[in-house]
Amino acid sequence: MSSVASAAAIPPLWRVWMRAVRIFSFTASVIPVLVGSAFALAGGAFDLRVFPLILVACVLCHAGCNLANDYFDHRKGIDDGASLGIGGVIQDGWLTADEVRGGMIACFALATAAGLIVLGLSSWWLVLLAVPSLLAAILYTGGPKPLGYHALGEVTVWLFMGMGIVCGTFVAMTEHLTWEVLVGSLGLSALVAAILHANNLRDFESDRAAGKRTLAHVIGWEWAVREFTLLVVIGYLFTLLLVALWPENWPALAVAITVPAARNLVRGVRTATGAGALNVLVRGAAALHLRFGLLLTSGLVVRAALEQLF
Repeated sequence: MSSVASAAAIPPLWRVWMRAVRIFSFTASVIPVLVGSAFALAGGAFDLRVFPLILVACVLCHAGCNLANDYFDHRKGIDDGASLGIGGVIQDGWLTADEVRGGMIACFALATAAGLIVLGLSSWWLVLLAVPSLLAAILYTGGPKPLGYHALGEVTVWLFMGMGIVCGTFVAMTEHLTWEVLVGSLGLSALVAAILHANNLRDFESDRAAGKRTLAHVIGWEWAVREFTLLVVIGYLFTLLLVALWPENWPALAVAITVPAARNLVRGVRTATGAGALNVLVRGAAALHLRFGLLLTSGLVVRAALEQLF
């Protein structure tokens, strides 16, 4: 442990690591596994052997990515004691940078091990999804040209924490991919990208001061606010498209229950000023993604049950 913080100020070790891996952010990786599994269930191909393994692999990869973000942001001077993110264990002196790096390596190694077991139970071509996902998690803030520092953050999470996990889970259970699942994954992709974009809006000034260039900086504040609105709206439009093209998915329209919350977020982003208010926006976007994903999963499970009954 770092000597920066006194022993009395440091919480129990398990709480330190829960904060370090940002445990409350794991819904962003758990939900797409549930949606992909629900699509497999609706197709009569849910695999109970694969489900826990891919869930563990995705969560561990997410944890490794969070630790990598803290480690590399610390090394590059992006994060400081005033940052509003939910990591900050290095800045608070609860863990050293080397300890965070060790945790990052352990998470990625265990995620790879779980992924290899999934490959052994499924199709070898799943590696074409797994390897890029692992690289994206590392290169988001690591490497000479970090994706998150060069306006590629939203694209990265869209591809790998939405489409990638949903489609990868489905492929792991069925050994093939369908247009239905691909289209069904896009609404979740939009909403997980909205979480990151809200984060970038919150950190707009601090990131710019530290030399981190996100998409919000490229398009400017006003267009960045519009982009957040667009991401939220198209999350629902892709669900409507899923039902329009494959009507048997009509129970997925249960996501409409979250429309009032989405409307409040869209209104809130237009008037939010200051990092504190924008931090509330980040939490709201994460909560919307969680509720939307659970309702989408439930709708697909209902579809599977109805098909069994009738």
